[in-house]
Amino acid sequence: MAGEQGARPVSRAAQRPGSQPLPQPAPRPAPQPVSKPARPAPQSPAGPGHGYVIQAVIKALDVLFAFREPPHEHSLAELARITGLGKNQCFRCLKTLEAYGLIRLGEHGRYVLTPMLLSLAVLAAEERSLIRLAQPILDRLAAETGETVHLIALVDGMAVVIDRRDGPAGLRLATPLGARSPLHAGAVPKAMLAFLPEAEQARVLDMLPFLPRYTPKTVVDPQQLRAELAEIRRRGYAISDEDIEAGARGVGAPIFDARGRVVAGVSAGGPSLRIPPERLEHLGELVRLAARDISRQLGYAGAVSAAGPGSRS
Repeated sequence: MAGEQGARPVSRAAQRPGSQPLPQPAPRPAPQPVSKPARPAPQSPAGPGHGYVIQAVIKALDVLFAFREPPHEHSLAELARITGLGKNQCFRCLKTLEAYGLIRLGEHGRYVLTPMLLSLAVLAAEERSLIRLAQPILDRLAAETGETVHLIALVDGMAVVIDRRDGPAGLRLATPLGARSPLHAGAVPKAMLAFLPEAEQARVLDMLPFLPRYTPKTVVDPQQLRAELAEIRRRGYAISDEDIEAGARGVGAPIFDARGRVVAGVSAGGPSLRIPPERLEHLGELVRLAARDISRQLGYAGAVSAAGPGSRS
């Protein structure tokens, strides 16, 4: 019927008797979008419970772990570049970490880590950790020398104090736990640097003009420090003669793990008035033996001598 909804008009060709309807062209298929390979979904660090992850916390942790990148102190712009976060978001993360005491604003507007993180690192260590294994040896060395003893670990190219035995009351020199310093000055930092691979030594030597000059005796000439490192390898321990703190002397020796890699060092030191230059050799031998004993506890079977790590004792 003419008024019926949906009725289709009939063509004239279809109305003629004997005529065939003209073939209708087949409809073109709709163009299909080119599919790109799906990017795999990011794996949540929380595992199966990823629905409970707080993204704001993840971003703050990204900022915190960005400090693993040398030189381990960064400006806001550098942290934004490392993490890929916007500056505003990165700044809020920094202020949150700062309020909790995990970082602080250091010199020249650059953020640095605080020693608070050390307590977590110590708790996370395995039962046979360096600190645990070194305890009786540190006690022995402190009793033998009567001076302040430090156990210092090599962490991301920096020397970090992880344990200490204080010297006698009165005149004593003690570095706070968690304190970090570069490897160009100080007894243990130089002892560790001397036994690092040449490429890692070269990086420190190249940076020497930009590293802190703590006292007039801090070596800032690469050739002079290179010669001192050779002497440290020859005798097996390093001497700090007021190169990191005026009025302080000490000796330090490297500690090696089971694979022969330098991982830490131990030192004994105190005021220059109590440690004259003629006492350094005896002190150095005691420290070298302590470092050897700690290295053996870590599974190292070599000796620290002119041949360096790898020679047998």
